[in-house]
Amino acid sequence: MKKKVALGLLSVLLTAEVFSGCGEKDAAETASESAKLEEEGSGESADEEEEEEEEPEEEVLRVGVLLPGEEDGTWARDAEALAGELETDGYTAQICYAGEDGDLQESQIRELLEEEDLQALIVAPVDSYGLTEVLEEADELSVPVFSYDRLIMDTDAVTYYATYNVRAAGNAAAQRIIDDCQLEKVREAGETLYIEFFMGSPDDLSALFYFNGVKETLQTYLEDGTLVCASGRESFDDAAIMDQSESAAKTKMESVLEEFYKEEQAPDIIVTGYDNVALGIAETLEESGLSAGEDEWPYITGSGCEAQAVTGGILEGSIAFSVFYDPTSLAQICEDMVDAKLSGEDVDVTDYEQYDNGIKIIGTSTCEAQIIDCDNYQILIDAGYYEADEIEPTVTPTPEPTATPTITPKPTVTTASKTKAS
Repeated sequence: MKKKVALGLLSVLLTAEVFSGCGEKDAAETASESAKLEEEGSGESADEEEEEEEEPEEEVLRVGVLLPGEEDGTWARDAEALAGELETDGYTAQICYAGEDGDLQESQIRELLEEEDLQALIVAPVDSYGLTEVLEEADELSVPVFSYDRLIMDTDAVTYYATYNVRAAGNAAAQRIIDDCQLEKVREAGETLYIEFFMGSPDDLSALFYFNGVKETLQTYLEDGTLVCASGRESFDDAAIMDQSESAAKTKMESVLEEFYKEEQAPDIIVTGYDNVALGIAETLEESGLSAGEDEWPYITGSGCEAQAVTGGILEGSIAFSVFYDPTSLAQICEDMVDAKLSGEDVDVTDYEQYDNGIKIIGTSTCEAQIIDCDNYQILIDAGYYEADEIEPTVTPTPEPTATPTITPKPTVTTASKTKAS
């Protein structure tokens, strides 16, 4: 402060000297020197003010990612893939796991909506029908909502949907059954194979789409008697297993065996909508006295490529194949949609017809699934879905030192007729 006062007085004296005509310098030189002194005197103060100014905060573009499972569960793969894709394009991913608690997921969405920097929501719902009210709040705030993997129902607040092409996956699974079980030869021989369906949860639209894909491809064989469903459970409502529960699948399989098949007999083909269901059915068959690799062991299909289904099912011959849904591919598709929407660009939509959430048709982008069996399970390792030691074959070694452990081959259904209970 003292320095500023002294400089001010010097400036006044110099100015006065100019106007009185005194001194050896002319007015222009004197005025110039005065200005220079003032600049030099104020420079240090300006620097101090600049040092006191805080750096402007970098803008945060937050995207909420809400997943239904646990942090250490299978949804963690989706979280990692989504976070990586979002961060590549400059977004900050805020991951929330609901632990299969619908009320918790609703409160998580509400908390995110209070964030001023929230740009969008990516939601894989715990309860597809339970988010109508909270997503109305998102709509009022103009926050776009992207349904991920599972379609959010009964709300017009869903902006877009990213999912797997599960209907096509069902088509592929059914075609694999046709090829492996040689249904054309069975048809030509006028013989019959028995088939049963144990599908995904009745409240899961994707499970319905998968079932529809399977049924539409197998339909001609069901119509002409090449395939017969002894239990009559051919509709999705009849074949669905709530929450894909392994225990529920076991109970239903026990009932089907007891009512429609004689002792130590089973269907030729069992189509399931989820690996947990396939594992439950395989356990039930073992408890009934059957063993994988025997002629009576059914051709069982799974879906989801759970580690236990790969090691204890596919690689040991009790499950023929499973369907692999790669979360990395889905995350990339979803993030592309989010970025396009937030950037004001056209969003790439591959389906504007079949994904109806009860209120409107949702513009959808899909990615394809893959069939995984004992010959190509390395795909799961190459994709980073599993480490090699997570899905090593769990073959029981023989006690003889010279023997080499072998993997039981995938069972082949023969066309030999079987005696079934009518």
